[in-house]
Amino acid sequence: MSKIIFLNGCSSSGKTSVVGAIQYLSNEPWLTFGIDIFFKAMPPKYLPFGEKAQEGIQFSTGVDKEGFPIVEIQTGSYGKKVGKSIPKIIKQLADDGHNLIIDEVIWEEKDLESYHVALRNHQVYFVKITCDLPLMEEREKIRGDRAWGLARDQYAKMEKLKWKYDLQIDTDKFRPFISAKMILEFIWEQIPR
Repeated sequence: MSKIIFLNGCSSSGKTSVVGAIQYLSNEPWLTFGIDIFFKAMPPKYLPFGEKAQEGIQFSTGVDKEGFPIVEIQTGSYGKKVGKSIPKIIKQLADDGHNLIIDEVIWEEKDLESYHVALRNHQVYFVKITCDLPLMEEREKIRGDRAWGLARDQYAKMEKLKWKYDLQIDTDKFRPFISAKMILEFIWEQIPR
C-alpha cells in the first residue's frame, strides 16, 4: 500500500514549497504530481490565451462582491477530459508502489471524492494548506507566473468547501520545513506498530 500526501490549497498558498521540503526531509522517496504538471503537459493552444483555450483551460476576469479583481479558471471539454484522467494516472503510480505528494487546487467536493474513490486501496492523508489572502496575493505578484486575482477567486471557493481533512497547515505561521516536519510526523504517528 502506497502512502499519498494530498495537499489541497489555493494557488500561491505555499504548497509547492511544502512539497520540496517533504522530499528533502523524508528518508523515503516521494514522487510529486499536481495540476501544474498536467497543465504543462497540455498543448499551449489549449491553455489560457491560446487559440483553443475555450476547449482547454481559460481565464475569465471579473470582480468579487467587494470590487477586487478576480480571475476564474474555466474548463472546456478537453480540459475536463484531462482532469478526469488525473486521478486514474495518480492511482496507477500508487498501484505501482510509489509514495506520492499531490499538489492540487480543488474546491468542489465531487472532485476530491473522485480522488478518494480512485485511491481507496492506499493510505491517503488529506492536508489542507492555508494562509491569509493578503499573503497569497503578495506571493502571486512576486511569482510572476500567476494571473493576479486567481488566489482571491479560489480563496472564496475554498472557504465554502466542506471536506474532512486529516491535517491543516497554515503557511502564514509555519515555514516550509516546519510544515513538512508536521506532516511527516503526523504520518509517522498514524502507522501501526
